[in-house]
Amino acid sequence: MRIAIDALGLPILGGARTSALGWIKALGEYDKDNHYIVYLSRPEDVLSRYPNIEQKVVPLHNRFAIRIWAQVFLPHLLARERADVLHCMKNLGILGAPCPTIITINDLSHLILQHLYPWPDGLYWQFVQPFILRHAERIIAISENTRQDLIRSYRLAPNRVVTIYPSCDEQFRRPCEPQRAKQIRSKYKLPSSFILYVGSFGVHKNVKTLIRAFAHVAREVPHGLVLVRGAHHTSSDRTIEQEVSALGLEGRVWILGPIPSDELPYFYHLADLFVLVSLNEGFGLVLLEAMACGTPVLATCAGSVPEVVGDAACLLDNPTDPKTVADAILSLLADRERLAEMKARGLVRSQEFTWKRTAKLTLELYERVNRNATF
Repeated sequence: MRIAIDALGLPILGGARTSALGWIKALGEYDKDNHYIVYLSRPEDVLSRYPNIEQKVVPLHNRFAIRIWAQVFLPHLLARERADVLHCMKNLGILGAPCPTIITINDLSHLILQHLYPWPDGLYWQFVQPFILRHAERIIAISENTRQDLIRSYRLAPNRVVTIYPSCDEQFRRPCEPQRAKQIRSKYKLPSSFILYVGSFGVHKNVKTLIRAFAHVAREVPHGLVLVRGAHHTSSDRTIEQEVSALGLEGRVWILGPIPSDELPYFYHLADLFVLVSLNEGFGLVLLEAMACGTPVLATCAGSVPEVVGDAACLLDNPTDPKTVADAILSLLADRERLAEMKARGLVRSQEFTWKRTAKLTLELYERVNRNATF
């Protein structure tokens, strides 16, 4: 088969980028028989090592320009490339493709939490997305929770929506090198003990509630709060630093911009606790990264979170009450035995998600879709 992948507009950082590139790499490693034509907004060095992956760079970065280009030009390019299947990796699809289309949907936050996003996003997900999804041959949901959201929200036939989980990079499963960890702590002047958050400052991530919870925690324990921020986007909360200042937490909260990917595992290893109080998650890749590093996880019962962490994490029902979050953090930090148990369970749980399994299931879907289209 000649398999085309639309990965246009991948952000420079973040879970969507990590998941998409990890997915494509996994296919390159697992599948030696088929040829992949990947459309990207910039060349990706991590894909250049795979002889069966051909990169086609379209140097557009404005999200609206990218989608217009894809809708106008991609159908003609797919016909010229004689593509057997088109896989759109980033929630969005096109109409008029000359081959069966598969669309990966990461989450429905723009629909479920529509009031938090710019109105054009809400209109797209409410009126345009259902039309595109109904014309796709199959839809991949990255969690069963997202699959059920899709079926319920867009009234899709259940057999057209398939759950395929992503995984995390292998670097998160490697042992921590003590000397390197010491260098990382020194480089970023990290506190001797800290609570960690990794991810965007998107409004649905609810980072302000975590900061307000930490204001309670900071009175009881010596820990710092380290926030490793991803790239800014249209829904970013840009008042996080003001919140830290207003609460008088400047000396206790570390707000770090994007950091090199090879340093990120050490932040997990150095942290006493990873906390995510998101209002919705389609998968929550940072949860898997934390568990793979052996970092205990405290998270809210939002979206797919319980599905991903299983019995390995401490879960909260109320993501918007700072006192509830603070009480849970303090309870865990005071219980070293429970933290050790959560670490052990997290390591085991993380082994259930592998890129090899992701690639195998994806390739089987390609073959099934192509076979149905051919005959």
